Amino acid sequence: MTERKSEDIMADYLLKGGKMLAKECKVCGSPLFELKGETVCVVCAERRGQERRAPAAPPAPAPAIPVAGEGSAGAAIESAITALCARVETEGDERRCLTLMEAVLAGSEALRLLRQP
Repeated sequence: MTERKSEDIMADYLLKGGKMLAKECKVCGSPLFELKGETVCVVCAERRGQERRAPAAPPAPAPAIPVAGEGSAGAAIESAITALCARVETEGDERRCLTLMEAVLAGSEALRLLRQP
C-alpha cells in the first residue's frame, strides 16, 4: 500500500468540514486540524491508521555500541540508551516517543563528551 501525500490527506479533511489551524504538529510539521471540537494532526492520525493495517515488519537489530569498562559511567549511559530505544519501539504516543528520543539524544551527547580525550 502506498503512502498518501500529506496534502491529499489534509484536502480530504477540509472537504469533510475540518478546520485547519495556524498551529503545527510537533512530530511531522503539518498544520493541525480541529475536528469535532478536538485538535488533531490528521496526517499523523492517517499514517498511524495505515501502520495498524500494514503487517508489522520485524524490528531492526540495535546497532552495537562499544562498551566502556564494566561498572563505569559509560556503560551505565549505554545501558540507559539501549533501554530507551527499546521503549521507543513499543511506544504508541508520539509525544512520549519524542520525549524518549530526546533522552536518547541527550544520552548520546553525554557519551560523546565522556569519551572525548
